[in-house]
Amino acid sequence: MLGEQLFPLVERIEHDHAGKVTGMLLEMDQTEVLHLIESPDALKAKVAEAIEVLRLAQAAAAAADSADHLGSLALTD
Repeated sequence: MLGEQLFPLVERIEHDHAGKVTGMLLEMDQTEVLHLIESPDALKAKVAEAIEVLRLAQAAAAAADSADHLGSLALTD
């Protein structure tokens, strides 16, 4: 139920990752989520924080993929 209220608000701020961000926010305490629904400024700040976490996670995953690829290369004479 909270997700149904929260998703459209998040989608207005961050359309591309609205589902993922909404899921992240729903992991918070219910009273905090209610506060986000009632406070646009608090919601914008939390959405920005969630996007930063996603960006860092994507960068870490890309670095790990790159390291895996380099590790599979063999040096030849």
